Amino acid sequence: MKRIITLVLAISIFLVGCSSGNTNSPDGNDEGPTVVRVGLTGSDSKTWNHIAEEAAKEDIKIELVFFDSYPLPNAALDSGEIEMNAFQHHIYLNQEVEQHGYELSVIGETVLAPLGIYSKQITSIDQLEDGAKIVIPDDVTNGGRALLLLQENGLITVDPSAGELPSLKDIENPRNFEIIELAATNIPASLEEVPIALINSGVARDAGFIPSEDAIILEEGKSGENKYVNIIVVRTEDKDNEVYNRIVELYHTDEVKEIIAEDSKGSSIPVW
Repeated sequence: MKRIITLVLAISIFLVGCSSGNTNSPDGNDEGPTVVRVGLTGSDSKTWNHIAEEAAKEDIKIELVFFDSYPLPNAALDSGEIEMNAFQHHIYLNQEVEQHGYELSVIGETVLAPLGIYSKQITSIDQLEDGAKIVIPDDVTNGGRALLLLQENGLITVDPSAGELPSLKDIENPRNFEIIELAATNIPASLEEVPIALINSGVARDAGFIPSEDAIILEEGKSGENKYVNIIVVRTEDKDNEVYNRIVELYHTDEVKEIIAEDSKGSSIPVW
């Protein structure tokens, strides 16, 4: 009986030793590759697959975790289910932090998925007549973003007190444009009837547009100057983590720029 107990204990110790040898912490102190789970939305990413391949050369194992709802990646990051995420822009993160009290921080910027002004009737915003119809997205974030883009191009004035998310009640419209709100996915079809429409980059691409070529006006993608630039986010306590910041460096390469350009067909603009 003593021999059986001794054998069981020996096997248990062996298994525990094997298990602890495969457990990796983000600081890379344990043996074996450092595992970093990155939260994304959608179902695939050529860009992050490439970064994972490059990170593996440095003993960093990136596991891509895909979510089908925007609120999930920040909740998963805050709870420790993942180590970083890359799916949102600054404004969305600020809203989530304010609403949920998350302690999350930005450690890098990635791309701008630019909002654009499109037309099938005019080639320049200067050709737009007073009283013309203008279609914008009906959701709060992109609707406000559209109004700010209209202001940047001298068509309306937005009350500064409305901040980053203005609505139609916050504008002055001296040229009496008829501003119509539609669901984002329905906006491309409206171009058959209205002179201009403001369309999200992804929606424009799905409708057959190449934003960098077909928009008569496109948001600019400059690091630190556009709150709609997409970001890489970690828990605030991990913002100085060397491994996480190395992943950002692997993202910020000319090779990744080429992958983004080819994959997005102009619907995403690198900002580094």
